[in-house]
Amino acid sequence: MQSVQKQAVDLLIESAKEVFEMMVMRHLEIGTPVEGDALRPKSNVVGTISFAGSESGVVVFYSTTDAANVIAGSMLGMPATAVNGEMPDAIGEITNMIAGALRTKMTDAGHPWAISIPTVTIGSDFYTRYVSNVSRVLLPFKMEDEEICVELIMMKN
Repeated sequence: MQSVQKQAVDLLIESAKEVFEMMVMRHLEIGTPVEGDALRPKSNVVGTISFAGSESGVVVFYSTTDAANVIAGSMLGMPATAVNGEMPDAIGEITNMIAGALRTKMTDAGHPWAISIPTVTIGSDFYTRYVSNVSRVLLPFKMEDEEICVELIMMKN
């Protein structure tokens, strides 16, 4: 793993944990990071934010609908079963906060980045595929009984 990528992965883990503690009031336990090009996490809600600057790539947030509703409910102070149309906005905001925290930490480390607005995709039986020459690291987290994943995709130099 490249040194900038390794630094970004470590800071992404830290950023995700901080955002979930503060905004979702949930603790995340990190699993074993997985590197590779053919990753398919179990999810049907995906948030993405692109970044560009000294490096470029994408931060991706993956969850199931159930986990996304738990996240949205926690953020809005309501039971997950009461969440309706607010879930996509909540996932977009969580993705934005994680990528924003990473961007700030990377800028502080001498790697200035700008980030895009979030995009949220909801569906079934789909996965993300990147046709460019990229390096991918998937970070699985446990949030109580739910699994979520955050992925760092960086263009190879």
